Amino acid sequence: MDLLALLTEAETASPMHRIEWRDRIAAHGARAIDGVRPWLASPVLAAFAIRVIERAGANGDAPHATKVLRSARSKVPPAAKADVDWALKELRHRAAASASGADDRPPTLEGPA
Repeated sequence: MDLLALLTEAETASPMHRIEWRDRIAAHGARAIDGVRPWLASPVLAAFAIRVIERAGANGDAPHATKVLRSARSKVPPAAKADVDWALKELRHRAAASASGADDRPPTLEGPA
């Protein structure tokens, strides 16, 4: 499935099933980050977009993911600010662990409680 189709499926999925699209979208790396970037302003889609961006960053596009999340923090809905902070923390942790060669922690599925 191409990225545009994946984004369409995720956007129209019920909130309970939207997360099922995260990894397949995130596998598209920087294109996925840019694809969900407009969703960061949406009260309905922001949390999902943050999780896609974090996963794409964890998969190797960390500099781009970090840049997008930092620039979006002041623009996301108030309820999503903690999600941005969580994602940035995850990306920092992975970068530090990778630099030390000690990143054996599995990616998290959810995010902040």
